[in-house]
Order: sequence, then structure tokens, then C-alpha cells
Amino acid sequence: MKLNEKIYLCRKKAGLSQDALAERLGVSRQAISKWETGETDPTMSNLVLLAQLYGVTLAELLENVI
Repeated sequence: MKLNEKIYLCRKKAGLSQDALAERLGVSRQAISKWETGETDPTMSNLVLLAQLYGVTLAELLENVI
């Protein structure tokens, strides 16, 4: 599974909109959209925040990412 797919699935599982996730992370909704389409990747600090928000380790978030 690609990172963008994991970010999208985790967000949906958490019941968050792109706007809500963006607000929690302090980024724009457009940034979330770009991460989920694979246009760009989150910074390492945002990956850490995503993992914390989703209740998973960074290793779990990045596990099997191709």
C-alpha cells in the first residue's frame, strides 16, 4: 500500500474530514489533499503528528509502504 493510501484510510477510519485533520495538524486542507493524492508527501514532523493522531507508531504508519 502506498503512503497516500494509508493517510487517506487512517483519516477515514478516524472519522475526520480533510478540513478537520488539517486544523489539528496546523496545515491547509490543500496539503492534506496533496498527501492523499500522492502529489506530495508529509514532512517527517507531520508524519509523527499523523501517527500520534491516529494512535499508531510511526513504524506502523510507514510499514509496508511502497
